[in-house]
Amino acid sequence: MNSKNNIKKYIIETVCVLHILLFVYASVSKLLDFENFKTQLGQSPILSLYAEYVSVLVIGIELLTAVLLCIPRFKFIGLWISAALMIMFTTYIYIILNFSPFIPCSCGGILEKLSWHEHLLFNLLFTGLASLAILLRSTSKQTIRYLLLLTIFTISSVTVLFLFTDDIMKKENPFIRRLPNASAAKTKELDVRNNSYYIAGIYNKKIYLGNRLAPLQVLEVDENLKTKKKHTIKLSRENFPFKALEVRVKENSFYVSDGTVPVIYKGLISDWKAAVIIEGKFYFSQIVFMNDKKIAFRAQQPSTGENMLGITDEKSSFINFEYQALQKQHDGIFDTDGTIQYSGALNKLVYTYYYRNQYLVMDTDLNVLSRANTIDTTKNAKLKVVKLEQSGDIKLAAPPYMVNRNTSVCNNLLFVNSMLRGRYEGDDVWKHASVIDVYDMNQKTYLLSFYVYDENNLRMKSFYASESSVYIISGHYLLKYQYGKNMKSKFK
Repeated sequence: MNSKNNIKKYIIETVCVLHILLFVYASVSKLLDFENFKTQLGQSPILSLYAEYVSVLVIGIELLTAVLLCIPRFKFIGLWISAALMIMFTTYIYIILNFSPFIPCSCGGILEKLSWHEHLLFNLLFTGLASLAILLRSTSKQTIRYLLLLTIFTISSVTVLFLFTDDIMKKENPFIRRLPNASAAKTKELDVRNNSYYIAGIYNKKIYLGNRLAPLQVLEVDENLKTKKKHTIKLSRENFPFKALEVRVKENSFYVSDGTVPVIYKGLISDWKAAVIIEGKFYFSQIVFMNDKKIAFRAQQPSTGENMLGITDEKSSFINFEYQALQKQHDGIFDTDGTIQYSGALNKLVYTYYYRNQYLVMDTDLNVLSRANTIDTTKNAKLKVVKLEQSGDIKLAAPPYMVNRNTSVCNNLLFVNSMLRGRYEGDDVWKHASVIDVYDMNQKTYLLSFYVYDENNLRMKSFYASESSVYIISGHYLLKYQYGKNMKSKFK
């Protein structure tokens, strides 16, 4: 009998020591890198809303439990708390793996060394050990009943927390980014040795770069960023006072235009010869070329200077102007400034405001189908606009508070380079990286984000999203960020 009791005591003591080592190691690891731990909790689909409190609470409970397990008088209480913690941690990981829209980064300590599936098994092992020690200490029916109730209560608590958090994240906007693994990562880079390049378009696995300093020069690069080829555009006429020509590649065609001059050229990338297709028809500040020969653009109303949208056809003289789509908040000029994109897969136009958290989706006749918000909380443009008495010109009296800088569209997804830092995002990351937020335009929902890190201290200037990768201009570098499984699953 004594021998049997000694074995039980030895097993209980061993389980206690193992849990002490686990909790001390885990809590100290989190304390040593507390800001990172809190940031990672902020990315959790379950704990993001409570990261500031949970980060402190978890460390405190782990240390307290370790202390209780060291004191003979409180060892049994420590085992019960250990069991509760391990059941909670196990339930958390199970929900993350099976019901979460994404899998976040790990939370420090031992988690850093194991995959999520491996840590699930690890937690199950320690949950079983704590339960075994409790049952060895007391095998009464009441103990079994309490252990069962504890399991039900802890699993239910974590499940309710997940459902509650998910509901708030969808209905409210706490500005917490989701940065799951396997979203996008840099796989290739190319030094194009010139800071003036921009991405004119992608077609047939080739990236075409325009050059602002040499506007009739186009650099063709293969999708693996290995081979380069230069082209020179030949215009049928050059007797126009151009200021800033830009090239846009659309499938096997290309367009050359300058909004300050009402002229648009079009040609084929097979010979790079361009002829005038539109002359004297309209001026514009933004333009996008669609698959069905339609052209959408943004112009200014002659009487007020306020922004408006227009639609026309390459061969038709008819122009349809839409005055109500862009909603005025202050002046109708700066506060409605933004980017216009076209999704060929959806056959829809997307306009994203620079200075407020909104984008609108329209059909190709400029009928607004939906208005949706970006993840930040800037509902009203923060601008200081003044009107000069002498000239009557409207100017910005202070630097604008930019929200969404660059955008790109691919299929149902809207990619937005946001200028604002979300909650629980560290200073170090924002000093060395830019962020791209991804939205599903069909569902009007935010999906995820990923960072684009500076290339040799050169920040991202622009980007272009394809179905397999995002191509990025950072200074004089062209970068390829290839999608992981989390991103690939979002395309529809």
